[in-house]
Amino acid sequence: MKYMLAILFIAALVVGQISKSPEAGIKHPRLGFTQTQEDALVDTDMFDEQKYIEESGSDSSGVKTKRSAHEMTLTHEFMDGFNQVKECDGIVLLGAGTQPSDFTVKIMVDSHDTPGQKPVWVWILRNTSTKKLVPADSENSAKEAARAVCGAVWKQADTDHTKKASP
Repeated sequence: MKYMLAILFIAALVVGQISKSPEAGIKHPRLGFTQTQEDALVDTDMFDEQKYIEESGSDSSGVKTKRSAHEMTLTHEFMDGFNQVKECDGIVLLGAGTQPSDFTVKIMVDSHDTPGQKPVWVWILRNTSTKKLVPADSENSAKEAARAVCGAVWKQADTDHTKKASP
């Protein structure tokens, strides 16, 4: 059920972005979340707690549920930031099962719910056409992470466009 809600939310974002009237000749990079064994966005505090409980042989179902809820909330925070910052204008954020993306992002969030500590949003971007990773960076909020990811996407997309245009 939670995944269905996430897919519907992402689909609504994509439809809203695609329906904007794009200028002719401007490529709109497509950004998707990394599809790995673990979720594309990881709450490292809850991940560590879950692994500790599993290694001790205890029932981790409660922690798995809590982790899933945290990661869904953090994903929504990132998407809200993506929709708020102008650096993301023109980039299409794809949901699971949609068309192939030009870039994928993996996000790890640490200390977002630890009293007295600043949250750390670490992201890794992958250019799917070159199969290369763009150097990772870290930010203090979902909005700043979205701004940095989109800036990196545009920088990479412009580089790719420049290379293709060169003789």
